[in-house]
Amino acid sequence: MVRPLRLYAWLPMAVFAATAIARAQSASHATLAGEEEVAIRAAVARVADSVVQIRTIGGLEEVDRTLLPDGPTTGLVISADGWIVSSAFNFVQQPASILVTFASGEQAPAELIAKDHSRMLVLLKARGVSGLAVPGMAPTDEIRVGEWAIAVGRTFRLERPNISVGIVSALGRMFGKVIQTDASVSTANYGGPLVDIRGRVLGVLVPIAPRSTSEVAGAEWYDSGIGFAVPLASIGPALERMKAGNDQRAGVMGVGLAAENPHGSPAELATVLASSPAGKAGLKKGDTIVEIDGRPIRTQTDLRFALGSHYAGDKVRIVATRGDEKLERTIELAGELEPFRHAFLGILPMRDEPDIMPKQDDPEAETKEAARGIAVRMVYAGSPAAAAGIQVGDRVVSIDGTEVDSVKAAIDAMNNVLPGDKVAVRVLRGERSIDATLVAARLPTNVPSDLPAAYAAPPALADEKAKKQDLELHDLKLAEFPETCRVYLPPSQSDGQAAGVLLWLHAPGEQPTDELIRAWQPICDRDSLILVAPSATDASRWERTELEYLRRLSERVLAEYHVDRRRVVVYGEQGGGAMAYLLALVSRDLFSGVATSSAALPRTVDPPKAEPTSRLAVFAGLPADESRLAQIQLGLKKLSDAGYPVTATTIADRNGQLSSDERQQLARWIDALDRF
Repeated sequence: MVRPLRLYAWLPMAVFAATAIARAQSASHATLAGEEEVAIRAAVARVADSVVQIRTIGGLEEVDRTLLPDGPTTGLVISADGWIVSSAFNFVQQPASILVTFASGEQAPAELIAKDHSRMLVLLKARGVSGLAVPGMAPTDEIRVGEWAIAVGRTFRLERPNISVGIVSALGRMFGKVIQTDASVSTANYGGPLVDIRGRVLGVLVPIAPRSTSEVAGAEWYDSGIGFAVPLASIGPALERMKAGNDQRAGVMGVGLAAENPHGSPAELATVLASSPAGKAGLKKGDTIVEIDGRPIRTQTDLRFALGSHYAGDKVRIVATRGDEKLERTIELAGELEPFRHAFLGILPMRDEPDIMPKQDDPEAETKEAARGIAVRMVYAGSPAAAAGIQVGDRVVSIDGTEVDSVKAAIDAMNNVLPGDKVAVRVLRGERSIDATLVAARLPTNVPSDLPAAYAAPPALADEKAKKQDLELHDLKLAEFPETCRVYLPPSQSDGQAAGVLLWLHAPGEQPTDELIRAWQPICDRDSLILVAPSATDASRWERTELEYLRRLSERVLAEYHVDRRRVVVYGEQGGGAMAYLLALVSRDLFSGVATSSAALPRTVDPPKAEPTSRLAVFAGLPADESRLAQIQLGLKKLSDAGYPVTATTIADRNGQLSSDERQQLARWIDALDRF
């Protein structure tokens, strides 16, 4: 009986010890939390006098369905005599006047002097002020992932700043331009500083997105734990140029890369514009960039990061290889290039031909000569090919000395040709080889009234189509998104034939119905088109936050099905059309066409210039209602000026819904996207 008594005797002591430890730990945690709070308050206090409140007067209230700040926004003083930086987002409404209020309560009018289009900053000059507090800047080489990051603004109350606290979660985001934080960042602190625990400025908070140059891009990540700040310490020279009134733009070389895995493919040049910095330096198609400013370039992604932080006017030292030859060049980057306009010979190719090329050591190569190249499906009337006498049934075997054994190869060859260039073309007609020199034209914008069949359906497939009555739909859902999607597959998919893709974005307040899909079913069966019909989370409108979902959905479709990448189109009506424009312009690596009905290009979107390797065509259904026509046509002009071929036609329905004839016209436009 003694041992149990001893055990019970120890219990109060054990409980006391555990309680004491818990109290000590609690006290320790409380002390640590208190010290952290003190440190954060001290850090904010060190920068607070440099954080200003900005009021904009006049201008727009909403742009591209993004509600703009209608109250104060934030800026950061960078010099004692009144130079202030802020986010370009705060000035999208194009205000008539700007008023700055300092921490002291003093007010001063300000003028927007210049804009940084690469990092989405603006530089303001407050008039009649001096002796302003200037914060300390954290050197970029001292910024560490995991350190404290405090987002500061001066929007809610003038007498004290608003803050949110997090950490630095990544460096060198957006191809080396910004640092990332998980502190909540929104319109409350856009334009304000992100500071470290010592009160030094890490960067200026901005909304920004990887594939868009819109000033409101990235604002959809409002308070999401994904925020970005531009390190000012790294752009000192750019700020000095902005003080002289010079807008800053991202530096470009004027080259295009093959659409391959960017993280694993070498930086081989698929196109080089002759008038670009790279072209003037003597770089050519097929060269591979292996080094920039002493930094090894092993992949396409390496190249994008090496150039991403540079501005127009910067000089870079490039090392490239051409076969066994090593090339070294110094290139001055440009801010803008002339819009690239794709050249056109006037040929629409057949699509059902296998890629057959005789091997050089094949003894039967001469007998296979007739199977080489690409069969001509149609010759456009009045085109260079028609003038040269090229006929339906001829086989194009080379363009400008490059042998072509597929439609992709032919289009790749044409991507290095400009309208007006002379192009040497060789075709086979039966057993006879014909050489012709064509003067390239521009890609046409008219839709042919009739198209010959692109391929002959096998008898078994034709029988299957004849028997097909029920509408068979497939559900497609991405695990990481709540949205749902329905997919219609043409019978040709089961036969192994590559199909085009039509991503259909419904109008606000509508949903993709069985009736809509049935209306497209005969076209999808005839032209081998996959119809992809997602639904917006909120049926009444598409949100910018759904852009990532739509891109991921498109990537999934391209990966899961047998797709003809030259006929991948996003279509939308009304608000769905605005979303289609946004998606296509930031995903030109995925889409070859964007089609809309009764929809305007969002006003803040400045379309990126057309590029050789991004063959994006535009089809616009114009509303009969003239009240919206002017805005729609203004957007189409911006697209045309940027180099995109724009086809416009009037749609009879006031709401933009397509009639049977209009669906057929759109289908022919899609069917001819692989023209060259």
